[in-house]
Amino acid sequence: MEIEGWLVVNGMLVREFEFEDQTEAAEFILLVAKMSDAMGHNCEVLHHSWNKLRLSICTHDAGNTITEKDYFWAEEVNRIVGK
Repeated sequence: MEIEGWLVVNGMLVREFEFEDQTEAAEFILLVAKMSDAMGHNCEVLHHSWNKLRLSICTHDAGNTITEKDYFWAEEVNRIVGK
């Protein structure tokens, strides 16, 4: 299964994001965190510049593999960011 903008890297779904400024990046992180909490599904967030970040996800309960739950989560992130 493929999801627009996402790659499989080291057994995780990964996507890089770049924003206009650090406030926009922080607001995006908050939206993703709220969505993740509501789903009971956690991701890794690497904020590697003032306006750039990387999200990575896999299902730990399934042996750190990518599951349908991860694909659904990634689709929801795409919806938040507008693809």
